[in-house]
Amino acid sequence: MSCSSYAVRINLSSHVLGDKWVGIPVIGPILVNGSQPASTLARVRMQFNLGTNTFTLDSDVGSEIAISNATTWEATVAQTQSFLTVAGQWSWSMQFYATGDTNPQTFYYGTFLVEEI
Repeated sequence: MSCSSYAVRINLSSHVLGDKWVGIPVIGPILVNGSQPASTLARVRMQFNLGTNTFTLDSDVGSEIAISNATTWEATVAQTQSFLTVAGQWSWSMQFYATGDTNPQTFYYGTFLVEEI
């Protein structure tokens, strides 16, 4: 996955297939060139990909992602009971949408190992 220079690579801790995922207690605040974005945060989407398998968490669709501070662009990803169903090295990315924007900015991405034990 190729991302811009402002995106930060984070390799999440491994996960056991079939277990609930603990989520992310807080992600953010977001700074662009050392400054807080001028617009407020409207939406956060997190996508996981492994081959043809895709799993999406979206603040607009479910309750797994909550925007905790729209001004500083902070969010939380809740524990997820029904999670990734295939073992392997998944890639993931997190897209942030400013109020009024239809295209996101990808600020975080990385890999996520799902182990079958």
